[in-house]
Amino acid sequence: MINEFRIRLLLALQSALLGYVSANIRAVSCAAEGEDITVQVVFDGPIADSDRDAMDEVGSELASHFEHGLVDMQCIRIDVPQSFRDSSLELHVYQRKE
Repeated sequence: MINEFRIRLLLALQSALLGYVSANIRAVSCAAEGEDITVQVVFDGPIADSDRDAMDEVGSELASHFEHGLVDMQCIRIDVPQSFRDSSLELHVYQRKE
């Protein structure tokens, strides 16, 4: 991944997450292949429809920063004390203190 694109991706995703990180989000990571972006959001406990809707809004905001790429938002459940680190994507954007 080109360093300039990596920086743009991290800043855009961190900006898009502002106001959308709820208490049950454990971590957010992302990766890119070409111009396509995958974002993985790890939840602790059941994932409510409102959580999925919020992450869809984050994905839309993120996509607005890039011209041609697709954004795939993946919401997964990994409850504490199970580790999520082995399933994280390449770039770490957010991790709550546990």
